Amino acid sequence: MPHEIAFGVLLASTSGAAIIAHTLALVPLAYAVPFVVLPSVALLLSVMLLRQRQYLGLHLFADRLLIGAIWGLLATLGYDAIRPLLKLAFGFTFDPYRAMPVFGSLMTGLPTTDPLAITVGWIYHFWNGLSFGMMFALVRPRGGPIAGMTWGLGLEGFMLAIYPSLLKARLDDPGFLAMGLVGHVLWGAVLGEGLRKGGCHA
Repeated sequence: MPHEIAFGVLLASTSGAAIIAHTLALVPLAYAVPFVVLPSVALLLSVMLLRQRQYLGLHLFADRLLIGAIWGLLATLGYDAIRPLLKLAFGFTFDPYRAMPVFGSLMTGLPTTDPLAITVGWIYHFWNGLSFGMMFALVRPRGGPIAGMTWGLGLEGFMLAIYPSLLKARLDDPGFLAMGLVGHVLWGAVLGEGLRKGGCHA
């Protein structure tokens, strides 16, 4: 089912692709989210529901998406929990949650202090975690912490390329670097180990 995997990766990658397109001034995030990301979410959910038809390939495809979403969410919760602890422990000044209000502001046009912008930004943040988890589950259904950490470090690399411009962060800021690196390694380890123990291995 290589074509199904490629199709799933393409759909699940739209949230990250939207951030890249906005940063490169190709497509504003306010347009990419409603016209690309949200339709992709709806289509992915439809694919998951279609698993009830019991077609073996579609069933396996949906299972991988579902388990990737579950472990992507759990990994994201761990990612969000470890970063403020690092800030507290080492006295970093960088706000580990700076991205969420920025995402929300770009999507709603509201100030970063507006509650709606903050809420929308957090929703988008969690969708990123789910979608990256689904992508990993599709291409590496057996998981594994090393593979997961490698995937997390790859995402960290993209973040280092994009976030300094998007968030006005500096690459020489130790808090920005440490929280991102440790957070993504933990995220990948949780995702990979979760799939290894309870993922779809077929």
